[in-house]
Amino acid sequence: QAKPGDKTPERAVKRMEFAGQWVKRFFAVMDQTLDEASRKTLMIANGKTCFRDWIRETKQEIKQIDFARWAEKVAQAAKREDLRVEGNVIYYQYESSAETGQSSPEGVCLCPMVESKPAGMSPTYCLCSVGYVKEMNELRFGRKADVELLDSVLMGGPRCKFKITILGS
Repeated sequence: QAKPGDKTPERAVKRMEFAGQWVKRFFAVMDQTLDEASRKTLMIANGKTCFRDWIRETKQEIKQIDFARWAEKVAQAAKREDLRVEGNVIYYQYESSAETGQSSPEGVCLCPMVESKPAGMSPTYCLCSVGYVKEMNELRFGRKADVELLDSVLMGGPRCKFKITILGS
């Protein structure tokens, strides 16, 4: 919604509102049309592609690191609410935006596609983040990872939280 003093042209605001409703409607149709396994496969693949595109577009470089060495550094660092390692399992939550690197308040979806959080948005959408986090960690550690979404902003949580199990050795 445009607010007094808002410099965003009214047409742009209406287009953003339309896009939010379109995404909500698209995911409702996807939920009604595709079985759960197909939705999961599709959204995880999209998230993996999104991460790779972000790396390419921002000219980031992912340097592989040994998981055990990384976990040791995390254990020695100051305690963080957003990151915890137990054996080969990482508990991670998004605290900041990849776009800005800045901390974000609780309850803000960090995906620019749905940061307006359209009411009634399907949790299927959040499987994209599962793929994003999976790709990020598999590239970082050079090992396969299982990723489970524990909570998300679109599902009513304060932040998107993941359980990441690093596989193999």
